[in-house]
Amino acid sequence: MNQLIEQLQTKLFTGRLNLEARDGPTWTLYFRLGRLIWQAGGSNADERWRRYLSQYCSNLDVTQLEWLVPPQENYREYCILAKLREQKLIEQQQLVSLITSLIAEVLFDIMQYVEAKKSGENPAGQLSHTTVVGEVPGFLLAVIPTEEVFKQATQAWQEWRGAGLASYSPNLFPVIQQLELLQGHASSKQIISLVDGTKTLRGLGQKSNRDVLALTRFLMPLVKAGAIAFSPTPSFRKVGISKETGNPSSVVNSNSSQKTEENTFIQVAPNFKKVPPPATSKEIISPSSAINNSNSSQKTEDNTVIQVAPPAASKAIIDVSRPLVACVDDSPTICRSLEEILTHQGYRFVGIQESLIAILQLIKSKPDFIFLDLLMPKVNGYEICSQIRKTPGLKDVPVVILTGKDGIVDRMRAKLVGATDFLGKPVESDKVLDVLHKYLTV
Repeated sequence: MNQLIEQLQTKLFTGRLNLEARDGPTWTLYFRLGRLIWQAGGSNADERWRRYLSQYCSNLDVTQLEWLVPPQENYREYCILAKLREQKLIEQQQLVSLITSLIAEVLFDIMQYVEAKKSGENPAGQLSHTTVVGEVPGFLLAVIPTEEVFKQATQAWQEWRGAGLASYSPNLFPVIQQLELLQGHASSKQIISLVDGTKTLRGLGQKSNRDVLALTRFLMPLVKAGAIAFSPTPSFRKVGISKETGNPSSVVNSNSSQKTEENTFIQVAPNFKKVPPPATSKEIISPSSAINNSNSSQKTEDNTVIQVAPPAASKAIIDVSRPLVACVDDSPTICRSLEEILTHQGYRFVGIQESLIAILQLIKSKPDFIFLDLLMPKVNGYEICSQIRKTPGLKDVPVVILTGKDGIVDRMRAKLVGATDFLGKPVESDKVLDVLHKYLTV
């Protein structure tokens, strides 16, 4: 494969290289003028994408990014990165590192497959390759140093092979095979909470903040003892720790998380969504947003289910058929004031105080009406309004600008980017409801 890539570099090849295994996965590498720019295919490609996205964009909810680009879009993930860069949600160096890591992982997997075939009983079962000239994304996000990324992948593979792991893919899913063999193990609780059957070795490495090689070495004695097995597919079993005895216990094939006085169980259903705990979230959680968020539950990274109760001040049941009103304002006071006014009238409400992720939050929540602050740090109201009007699911939503200024220039500029109307600060109940009734059909 090294020679093939060198040939494509020499020819300044622009297009895609397809590498196909008769009995395995297919990988695609994209080149522009002989340099690697993107990748696709292989085992657990979706997991690979989400894993690196959450690593390099740790402040973003990965599931929200799926709304940025339509599913049918060619080179969809590449286009999502372009959107993030356009909205300044990712720095250029982060972007280069993310793409480099994705390509290096694909190269590692290709190297492992090729070497396994060479040392196996069927050396003829090698990869076949085809090239398609010109089939690349229509724009360039970053130029990846091909020699460096190939060197990075080669070194990772050599270290993996040197550890005696050549026959074990890091794309395998560790599952607990014999629970009783973990009893008495010094790290049994840690192992059970980590090995939930839904994450690959690479995913577990990221979750535990450990290098995948070090993590696999740690697990190998348990694999050889029969306590843990490696599966090519995820497993959906539940395991837990008894609070009374501190020993492992198990529950078979239950789809819901449970908490009892006797046992605390760890949910193992796949969950790529990363939701920050309520105490650190910059988004105001109203009764309406709690109802709309997985039955008022939020999942932390250790998959423990925490009940999110509606604020004590709001006793009424919010009708989910009522319009959802969003407020994008970095002021907690303004958000709280609007929430009190609107929920008292039966409207659903979502408050967004972080301007950098405002568009992502709006795409996810799909509001029927938007109040938007004009002056915010990082990204101002003009830019957000312009983005709203370019987003298919939001372009027709009324946007009322919140402003303490009444200058004609500001009003003209806001109109140019698609603002529907204006509302002065501080917000007053009568004026808020008047503007809602004017532009929102209930």
